[in-house]
Amino acid sequence: MHVKLVVFFTILMFLVPATAQDVNLTEGCITDYSPDVDYFPEKIEILDAERFAVAYHNHYKVVSVSDAYDGAPGFNYVLVQCGAPAPPAADFADGTQFIEVPTGDIITLSTTQLPALAQLDLLEHLVGVDSAFYISTVEVADAVADGQIAEVGFGAQINIELVLNLEPQLVMSYGYNPDTDAHPVLLDAGVFTALDASWRELSPLGRAEWLKFTALFYNREAAATEIYDAIASEYKNARQIAASVSEANRPSVLINSFLGYADAWFIPGQETYVGRLIRDAGGELLLAEEGSTSSQGLSFEAVYEGGLAADVWLVETFGLSSQAELLALDNRFGDFDAFQSGEVWNNNADENANGGNNYYEWGVTNPHLVLGDLVAILHPDLLPEREFVFYQKLASE
Repeated sequence: MHVKLVVFFTILMFLVPATAQDVNLTEGCITDYSPDVDYFPEKIEILDAERFAVAYHNHYKVVSVSDAYDGAPGFNYVLVQCGAPAPPAADFADGTQFIEVPTGDIITLSTTQLPALAQLDLLEHLVGVDSAFYISTVEVADAVADGQIAEVGFGAQINIELVLNLEPQLVMSYGYNPDTDAHPVLLDAGVFTALDASWRELSPLGRAEWLKFTALFYNREAAATEIYDAIASEYKNARQIAASVSEANRPSVLINSFLGYADAWFIPGQETYVGRLIRDAGGELLLAEEGSTSSQGLSFEAVYEGGLAADVWLVETFGLSSQAELLALDNRFGDFDAFQSGEVWNNNADENANGGNNYYEWGVTNPHLVLGDLVAILHPDLLPEREFVFYQKLASE
């Protein structure tokens, strides 16, 4: 009888599914792997980003990045729960990289990747950056100054010896041109390198959602979802406030400027990242090409004719803080209606001593802050108590 009970309970043990985890493991490895356990009960849902995707399996997840740069192939990463076996490499396309998660030390090669680490409470894993010159995230800039975080350089000239000495589990890179980018050099050296294609996203929320991409490597899906949902909610609230304005009361907006070292005045298309921000803020972007997802270069004369009467001018120009400085670049700028009315703004209110602009760092992951500024600029009556984060009006004296 005793033997029969033992056999019965042995059979029962194999028939009953293994107990599922309640949360993702964000530290350490599993010690009792079972193929029946879902080790990623906290999953992300991608809502706005279009350049990355994830497929979950019980003990690994497959992350794919598309359109990382013009003509880029697809990039695939298999993220295996630490303590579990990796799936056969033969099941995946050539070039697929494998990494255990939650991963450890990371090197980032773009300032736009730093806010996600800070918001996900992962800065302790950061061991290297390309350069601290333009970094706005204070904790990172201070850590570089203290020698706690290394500077590894840019593009194909990246200091591979230093990277290897730092022994990162992950390098977060980006792509423009594989002939000059860092990622081919890193891959040749056997360093796991993930491509961040957030800059290819056309929508502000799409770019912000890439914080979930970072979270995938650390099993921080739950935290990323909570953070992103709050960002998206505030963005949509600001957009809804602006949507209450009638078409007739939407101010015309001129953007950028013509500088002596440039050969054109670049105007973003209506469907670009900037074009969508202006539209969501309740403005009309002048001279923007309808349906375009890129910028077009115009002559000064073309912008003078088409933008002279703009209600608001967002100069988006490095270093400018006064109308006098703008006028010194070209005295014709004084003819613009927005200049004469004092409605000239720049996005450099939060700029470091080297000219590093936090608009291009924290603003990317937190577009609700950018949109709030823009709504307050274009419709000051809607957000009269707004404390501006990134934008400031050019001083008139």
